[in-house]
Amino acid sequence: MSARPSLGGALPRLAGLALLAAALGAVGVFHVWTHTRVVAQGYELARLESEHRRLAAERERLQLEVTMLRAPGRLEKYARTRLGMAPPAHGAVVAGGKGGGGLAGAVVGAGSGRTGPAEPAALVSVARR
Repeated sequence: MSARPSLGGALPRLAGLALLAAALGAVGVFHVWTHTRVVAQGYELARLESEHRRLAAERERLQLEVTMLRAPGRLEKYARTRLGMAPPAHGAVVAGGKGGGGLAGAVVGAGSGRTGPAEPAALVSVARR
C-alpha cells in the first residue's frame, strides 16, 4: 500500500479561503464603485451650482432690464420720438358716465372705438424675452 496524502482536510480549508478572498474582493470592488459614484456626483453638483449662479445673475440682469424698459420717462420718450405721440389736446378726452353710452376715456372724433393707444410692440417683445 502506498502512502497517499489525504486531501480530506485541505479541500474544505482551501474552499473557505477562496470564499473569503472572493468576499473581500467583492467588498473592495463595491468600495471603489461607491467612491467613484460619490466623486462623480460631487462634480455634477459643482456643475449645477455654477449653472445656478449663472442663471441667477442672468435673471437679475433681465429684471433690471425690464424695470428700465417700464420706466415712465423712457416710455414717454419712446412714445413721443418713435411713435409720434403727444398728449391729447385740452377737451379732446371725454369721461363717460353711467348712462352716457360712450367709452370711458374715448378720444373725441376717433371713430374707431379704441379707448387709446396700445403698448408699442417693440417694448412688449423686448420686455417679454
